[in-house]
Amino acid sequence: MGRSLLLVNPREHSPGYYSMEVLEAWGLARAVSLADLSTTTVAAMVPRDWPISICDERIQPIDFAYPAEIVGITGKVSQRDRMIELAAEFRRRGKLVMIGGPYASLNPDDMRAHADVLVRGEMEEIAGRVFADLAAGRPEKEYVGTRPDLALSPVPRWDLYPRRIALAGQVQTSRGCPFECEFCDVIQYLGRQQRWKEPDQVVRELDKLYWLGFRDILFADDNFTVVRRRVHALLERVAAWNAERPLGRVRFSTQASIDLARDPELMQACVEAGVNTVFVGIETPNTESLAETHKRQNLRVDLAAEVRKLTAAGILVSCGIITGFDSDGPDIFERQAAFIETLPVPMIMFNVLKAAITTPLHARLAKEGRLRAEDLVGLGSFLATNIVPKRMTLEALREGTVWLLNRVYAPDAYAGRVRMLVDLMPAAGGPFPAAPPFGPIEIALARRLAQWGAAERQLIALIGELKTKRPDLRGHLTYALLFYCQVRFMLDHFGIWNPPREWRAAV
Repeated sequence: MGRSLLLVNPREHSPGYYSMEVLEAWGLARAVSLADLSTTTVAAMVPRDWPISICDERIQPIDFAYPAEIVGITGKVSQRDRMIELAAEFRRRGKLVMIGGPYASLNPDDMRAHADVLVRGEMEEIAGRVFADLAAGRPEKEYVGTRPDLALSPVPRWDLYPRRIALAGQVQTSRGCPFECEFCDVIQYLGRQQRWKEPDQVVRELDKLYWLGFRDILFADDNFTVVRRRVHALLERVAAWNAERPLGRVRFSTQASIDLARDPELMQACVEAGVNTVFVGIETPNTESLAETHKRQNLRVDLAAEVRKLTAAGILVSCGIITGFDSDGPDIFERQAAFIETLPVPMIMFNVLKAAITTPLHARLAKEGRLRAEDLVGLGSFLATNIVPKRMTLEALREGTVWLLNRVYAPDAYAGRVRMLVDLMPAAGGPFPAAPPFGPIEIALARRLAQWGAAERQLIALIGELKTKRPDLRGHLTYALLFYCQVRFMLDHFGIWNPPREWRAAV
């Protein structure tokens, strides 16, 4: 029998847009939006004679006494501090600690002292050597992965995962992105030459998740639609697979660039396959900021019009918005607010610009002497930054972003974007079974949200009314309510929920 192994996905140090802490905090069962893909993928590379267990700390407590000889820890920057805490505790208990994942790969100097074994990069081509060395009791201090052919990537071990409390599963169909946004570390980690899995390989992973009960699945690609030839072939295969599901179709979500809106045929292929929710990095309406950060795919188009095209095609859009670019002055918050009011997008993810290590932005700002001392810590928080702003003070940047959050997530503003979404989204064919507007989880959350005021109660009533009128949009409207509750929980958690005021008065 091989060595025993515990794989750990640590909790994040603060609430996030997708982490769904609101469920437990407001009296419901603990759950997460997305099942963890990293631990389940690594688990599939472990020799079959090794006893292995997975712990996702976001949904279950860690058993430090678990009888494993080796503990593998993964994580992003938002999990950094907890990764270090866990590594120290497991080493104190005599475990051999192996650390890998995105943060360790991008910033190995910060994690090297906390690991007995450090694994950098993608693991498919080096996994055999890593586990052979561990089995022999002679592991190297550090292993460096390659950028492998994804045909080598195994079907994740979802059978080991506590899946019943994850709202959606994940399948990664490609790695890498050809764009070169200055602030993005994806291309530093996974490269600009996109690699992808063949459709049959993707379907094998979908089959596994489907028969485990998942009906919502994220295609966890950095840019799902960027290579048109390959994605059309994949969508055709997924559409056929989805049409044959005996227990109901799967709803897919993914990430894509705004240039998807320029391709009506591809949008239609997404909808036919069941890809009806897409995250798009809009970032800002400030063209100077887009140009400075090399977000060229967002230039020379009407961003709001492109988003409306996606919605009119039947795709629910969620957007990423960033404040704090060098070209952003104190007027950017009002400009962002006015721009967002034109979007049929309830779910907006705000972040203050950060300079992640290894990115061109980090290198440029280091050269300019504009990196703050908090370079390595806290960057998982949406309000944190390690950048000295160029055209405003750090305090003004934070206060303006908080004002913008409150403005955009005021109940009436959110309701307006929900109405725009419903008005623009085409009707899907039925019939739809009769059902009450809200299920048990929504009722429990709505009762708590309603305690905050009349405006919140009006938002709840609107969503209920729209779900009755548009039963084809029940899933989207449920997501809109859950997401709103999570954002309000976040703002309350950080003590930054305040009634919207005029920005000029606020500063």
